[in-house]
Amino acid sequence: MKGKKHNHANGECSCGHCHEETYHKDVLSCGCGHCHDKDTKINDSTNKSVISFYKFDFIKIILSTLIIILAMVIGKEKLIGKILYLCAYAVAGYELIISCIKSIFKGNAFDESTLMIVASVTALVMREYFEGAFIVVLFNLGETLEGVATASSRKKIVSLADFTNVCAHYIDKTGMKDVSPEEVPVGSLIEVKKGERIPIDGVLIGACIELDMKAITGESKYYTVNNWETVYSGAINVGDPFVMRTTKLYKDSTVEQIVSMVEGAAAKKAKSQKFISAFAKVYTPIIVALALLIAVVPPLFDSMNFVKWIYKGLSFLVISCPCALVISVPLAFFIAIGSLAKKGVLVKGSSYLETLANVKTAVFDKTGTLTKGNFAVTMVKTQENFDEKKLAQYIYSLEKFSNHPVSKVITEYYDGVRKVDAINVKEIAGQGLVGVINGETVLVGNVKLLKNYGVDVDDDIYVGTVVFVAVNRQFAQTIYITDQIKEGSAQCVEKLKKLGVNQTVMLSGDKKEIAEKIGCELGLDKVYSELMPADKLNVFKKIMGNGCGKTLYVGDGINDSPTLRIADVGVAMGGLGSEIAVESSDVVIMDDDIKKLPMTIKYAKEIRKTVMINIIGSLAIKFAIMFLSIILPVPIWVAMLADVGVMLLAVLNSLLSGKIK
Repeated sequence: MKGKKHNHANGECSCGHCHEETYHKDVLSCGCGHCHDKDTKINDSTNKSVISFYKFDFIKIILSTLIIILAMVIGKEKLIGKILYLCAYAVAGYELIISCIKSIFKGNAFDESTLMIVASVTALVMREYFEGAFIVVLFNLGETLEGVATASSRKKIVSLADFTNVCAHYIDKTGMKDVSPEEVPVGSLIEVKKGERIPIDGVLIGACIELDMKAITGESKYYTVNNWETVYSGAINVGDPFVMRTTKLYKDSTVEQIVSMVEGAAAKKAKSQKFISAFAKVYTPIIVALALLIAVVPPLFDSMNFVKWIYKGLSFLVISCPCALVISVPLAFFIAIGSLAKKGVLVKGSSYLETLANVKTAVFDKTGTLTKGNFAVTMVKTQENFDEKKLAQYIYSLEKFSNHPVSKVITEYYDGVRKVDAINVKEIAGQGLVGVINGETVLVGNVKLLKNYGVDVDDDIYVGTVVFVAVNRQFAQTIYITDQIKEGSAQCVEKLKKLGVNQTVMLSGDKKEIAEKIGCELGLDKVYSELMPADKLNVFKKIMGNGCGKTLYVGDGINDSPTLRIADVGVAMGGLGSEIAVESSDVVIMDDDIKKLPMTIKYAKEIRKTVMINIIGSLAIKFAIMFLSIILPVPIWVAMLADVGVMLLAVLNSLLSGKIK
């Protein structure tokens, strides 16, 4: 990946996933040692099709098949026929032989390439020339088709890295010049032209622009950015050229964080992947031993017919190869991580996908997660004998003197109202504002302010922030302010329950009345209120300790970072550009869309189902054919065809499951 320098001095890679060779092999490899040797070239070229990288392999398969057909016409009894079979074997199998030799020297004598060489060479020694050559051709066909499927999925992931520009239009004293984004220091000015992607995070200077953020958030809609607001790398400029000032280095920018997370995700393997890896290490030696027993023991009771039983042992060996399992399971998770990334949901590992599929308790932070986190005036009640328009002018003119968040909410609500002169304005901390307008004393604040001035207030019970207004010591108006529930929060809770989440909980630092009202509106099962950050962590630990199954925590990734870390799955909302969200959580929903949470869980369940079908289906079919190969005369090439067929079915199932509905 561009911009990443690897330092293995301490045995660890600074990009976040250590030991790249192991990472590469464990993520999407059947262990044969040669089936993914093109991945690096494919990763480095997003312009060429995957098929073009396997063109030579297809030519080799077609050529060797034609040679076999010619040999069959001539006949294996003739010397030229035998030579043609050996030529076909050499064309199709020379890479396999090299891979086998390398595997043996590395101490990995039981990988698939070794099994294929043993089976094919033994067939040739037994003068079964067609079988010996054809199983190598079939093996190559299966490996090539598997490689195409895997590389296509890998390339979709790698295409995330194509967010980057070839260059950045760097502006200095001498003018503008094109440089590599890696060379741009923090605080530099760069220009982004129409249709180009922003190469580095920064702030907009002197303009108002529209950006296409689909590559980052997964949403097909434009975002308006104003002067001095943040712009993120990976976004596309859909308007006029603009100038921005960089606030990060290229390697620390949003797009690099996304690519790094997605690339490193597959290294965190799910339990099913670990099971398959462990299973294959035990399974293969056992199968080799059983094949040897089949070749040696039954002939002792069958008139010493070793040729017949060696042939059966070879068929058994070929059928047993675990490639379908070893590749299809991680491939399903790999495709899932890429598909979710394109929807703006970054999952840091397949292990978290598996946990998401088993979540039984969902715990939410309130502000910024279930609610918007920005307050708004929801209702105004004016007392009789007071002019509402006149009061609006008084309130707006007085609140303009304050920078308090509540004052800003009120002035935004009354924006456009004509301002009048206010004198002797005084802001009383924790109470409100006092001033004189048109000779009348105006009070705007809480109950305490009005009572201190001897005003009787109709202090009705209301969940939220209440601002009272009095003119000349007479109660005039009530302004109700609340935090607004985020669109989609109620649907999210409802869908989670339909997906098998048994308990939904909200943790909040707000008053009990406010928290419980919101919890009731959203249909939550439990609400904990008036919690400090440390209290949230303790309450969450108790929830996890109550035996309520896998627990999910959803927060904003900043104040909730301790809780995000200890959850079975921590989900950060609105993680765009937030290093803390990236560090603390296991899943990041980039655009703050709470509706994507049930979508992700539903998809995780579908992927788990796909993986289980691959495991159970592949083993069932293999064991059935292995059994039949012992009791029936199954040719080795048919056995090879069965192995390739099972592998392709499993890979196809993984590919079909990758689309998010």
